[in-house]
Amino acid sequence: MEEERLITYYIRNEQSKTKAVSYSSFLENNISDMWSALGASVTISWRGAKSAMCLTTNCPLAMDVVKRFLLDNDEYGAEMQQRRDTLKGLFLELQAITDGDLIMKLYWKVRNYDIFVDDVPYAARSKVRCESVSVQRYDVVKCINTVTRRKSEIKSEKKNIAANLPKTKNSDPTMPPLNNCNGNNCGDIICSLSTQSPLSPTDLSQAVGAGTGTNSGKPRFSCPHYAQKMLLNLNALRLDSRFCDVEIKVGNATSVHAHRAVLSASSAYFEAMFRPELGLSEGKQKTVTLHSIRADILELLVEFIYTGQIEIEQSNVQELLAAADMLQVPEVVDGCCEYLCRELHSSNALGILRFAEAHNCRQLAEVAANFVHSNFPKVALEDELLDIPHTLLVKVIASEALRVDSEYQVFNAALRWIRHDVVLRRQYVFEILSHVRIALVPVGLIDQAIAECRDVSLKIALRSVRKDLTSRRGQLVPLRVCPRVCAKKSIYVIGGSRREQSAGWTPTDWIFESVIKYDIFRREWIESAPMEIGRILPGVAALGGKIYVIGGERGSQILANGEVYDTQNNNWEPMAPMNVPRCEFGLCTLGGTLYAMGGWIGEDIGGSIECYDPMKNAWRMVGDLPEPKFSMGVVSFEGLIYIVGGCNTHSRYLTDLISYNPVTNEWTKLARMQTARCQMGVAILDRHLYVVGGNSSQQEVLRTVERYSFDEDKWSMVSPMTVRRSSPAVAAADGLLYVAGGDQPCEINFYRAQITIASFECYDPITDQWKVCPDLPTSRSEAGAVVV
Repeated sequence: MEEERLITYYIRNEQSKTKAVSYSSFLENNISDMWSALGASVTISWRGAKSAMCLTTNCPLAMDVVKRFLLDNDEYGAEMQQRRDTLKGLFLELQAITDGDLIMKLYWKVRNYDIFVDDVPYAARSKVRCESVSVQRYDVVKCINTVTRRKSEIKSEKKNIAANLPKTKNSDPTMPPLNNCNGNNCGDIICSLSTQSPLSPTDLSQAVGAGTGTNSGKPRFSCPHYAQKMLLNLNALRLDSRFCDVEIKVGNATSVHAHRAVLSASSAYFEAMFRPELGLSEGKQKTVTLHSIRADILELLVEFIYTGQIEIEQSNVQELLAAADMLQVPEVVDGCCEYLCRELHSSNALGILRFAEAHNCRQLAEVAANFVHSNFPKVALEDELLDIPHTLLVKVIASEALRVDSEYQVFNAALRWIRHDVVLRRQYVFEILSHVRIALVPVGLIDQAIAECRDVSLKIALRSVRKDLTSRRGQLVPLRVCPRVCAKKSIYVIGGSRREQSAGWTPTDWIFESVIKYDIFRREWIESAPMEIGRILPGVAALGGKIYVIGGERGSQILANGEVYDTQNNNWEPMAPMNVPRCEFGLCTLGGTLYAMGGWIGEDIGGSIECYDPMKNAWRMVGDLPEPKFSMGVVSFEGLIYIVGGCNTHSRYLTDLISYNPVTNEWTKLARMQTARCQMGVAILDRHLYVVGGNSSQQEVLRTVERYSFDEDKWSMVSPMTVRRSSPAVAAADGLLYVAGGDQPCEINFYRAQITIASFECYDPITDQWKVCPDLPTSRSEAGAVVV
């Protein structure tokens, strides 16, 4: 039958086309839900109900729904009399055709909308959308207009649906027609309901528009700029002292006029002050006096309350935060905290940390503490350290998150704080030193501190600590020998080659993809994940906890690509290649970026400088060297890049030391080395630049070490290494200088090719002595080294 095919189509759509359910079973399962829903929000499916009930000739429950609706709405009063009269007339027609859709629409029309019944067929269509979705209110007028415009389209869609349904041979003679006019456009309300399709969600959203609300069933208009305009008008009234009902004074300063309601709406402090039920005297006074706050700060806060804007600067941020915290204006507190976070520096981090803790600004305190821990070597040299209380000092130096190159930096910071006021602070000596890993501080540095101490009591205390340390008793301070979590470091030796001793002139070479790291605390070598590409003479640098290995040579090919090693996940990832391939070039980090310069570029010696941005994963050319060179040493220190030694285009060995300022693009010549050299190792330790080994202009493999003072612009010789080395891997950590591998002359025949060595040693600048360390697992040369 045609009607049953139609209802099956509707129900199939209603249940997401998963299963077709007959109209009779659907009605049986849902009519009770419709009944119970009349006293609450309707969440049942109205489409399925319409499809079933429009074709039902005998439905007592549906009739009871209408009767109950007509009888239970006396609370609407005389205003609903016309609507009830109309419903009574429709009820007679429903005896012939039970239109469940009409019943629900009439109910919700009278319940939620204050318009005439004639609008019900159109307005109510926008009311319920789908099964188990709560009813929402929409703009009735727009819905009516939209449905009217689409009336002809809906009829066409209805015909297309009926035409596409499969025809059945059997029909139920008891089923009535869809309406009383057999499809003709008679204008009857029931006819209209049965011949129109419901709006789709897209059509409905277009009909409703963006300017309606859904709180009370009536359309609402929204003005997005009204609140801002009202604030501006209120502020204008305040500035003109119009309608102001409170005067706020700060001492003898100028008064600030305001409105109690506005202040109370923005500040819990003022809201409590002006609440009459609390019985505070300020709630009845026209003039209120505030203490412990400056007049200009109060004016700024009141202006913010009225405008939402405030000027935060270095001169007022601390007092502004304190006042906003007192007056309970959290938005200003947050703004001040953000400002202080941006202004964090080694010279003010401890003060900001104290200030944040005093005002319970937890997020600011956490950011400041992380900054202090991450930059403790610099923070410890600032004068601000000398003025903090001993409780904060203990809290800082006790943290496992302290990032230091050596525990001596913590020891020295503690002594510096004590010496600032030794009379009052020597009582805290053992308490403070108990949080220093004293067992990791070289005994020679402790002896030096004792010798420089002028206070007798402090000197005796330090001698006691030293004696307790050497005896390994740990009675005065704990002898903790494990480094801090964030202070644990490893030396990574990456890539390189191995050249074995050979009876002939041509040695056998191996190029390494392998990476090994030296655990400084455990004094052992550990294998790490290998690189994708083995390379010799690469550029190696550490940045942001990751290791960058770039360029180099493999066989006869000079490389431009690079790889990034994640020390946490122990894996390698590719990175953007340099603009030109480079070998025997210089690489360093500065300001969160990498700088690559010089080196062999194919058959030519390069003089260009390019910069890598890790955030963009891109290289760009930034300048040129004063002259092309290769095999030089490159480091960065305090915002400048230093280039030492190497060879130029005439293969001349250099003693030059020059500095480069990337900001101004300026070059400066500095003191020259005593020995011209290339293929050496370089590293920075304790404000000194160390140049280790290399080849001299006489083609001699060197074991000498030169040290440059950045403060004095002066070179000096230190103790030589135990063995000769060229192309060694050099790194500095924990106050020591480490040198691994390299090439040395063949012992059998000096004129044969050099061979690689596995020797590993470290230099102590305090004692000016070299100490032998565990050898490399495999001899290697022309490798890169970095500390992470």
